[in-house]
Amino acid sequence: MSSPRRTPSSPRGRRSAARSVRVLVAGLLLLTAVVAAIAAVVVGSYAVLVGGIGYAVAASLVSARLLNEETARVRRDWAHDRAATAQRNARQAEVRARDQVAFADHMAAAVKAGREQVELLRVELERATSSLTEVEAARTAAVTRGEATAAELADVESTLETTRAEVRQLRDELTASQAAELEARTELLAWEQSDSSRKYA
Repeated sequence: MSSPRRTPSSPRGRRSAARSVRVLVAGLLLLTAVVAAIAAVVVGSYAVLVGGIGYAVAASLVSARLLNEETARVRRDWAHDRAATAQRNARQAEVRARDQVAFADHMAAAVKAGREQVELLRVELERATSSLTEVEAARTAAVTRGEATAAELADVESTLETTRAEVRQLRDELTASQAAELEARTELLAWEQSDSSRKYA
């Protein structure tokens, strides 16, 4: 993010302009003090020398006062800017912390939902497997006894194939759910490691 430009209407721009004027006035006072002292020495008159030296001293004192005030004002401005920057950084850190907590809660909820889905699919798979075992036992009994008609055998075969297809579908769903849970856990672990790295950085 680029920093805002210091325009003359901004507080920093106004402070910079005021500092420039005060420093310029102090410099001009020092320059006139030097010129007055040199002129008094060149003229050589006692009255002019006293007046020139007096003016030089007064101008130097005023210039020193302006520079001291400007130095104190600059320090106050710097302290104010640093405090504002620290407060802004604190607000940004608080926003980032809230976002990270919300992300962690979301990922934890996703992991929990994935576990519940996996458990549900596991129960359904066990039920389907039990049904498949029963169907296969019935088929084996029907073939062994030889009492079942061709239609009954075909019906049992159809039921067996349907049950097998359901078992395969449930296994596929279980695999997909386990993969999603693993991905969510991996993402949560990566976020926790990244968060820990930022805290100790």
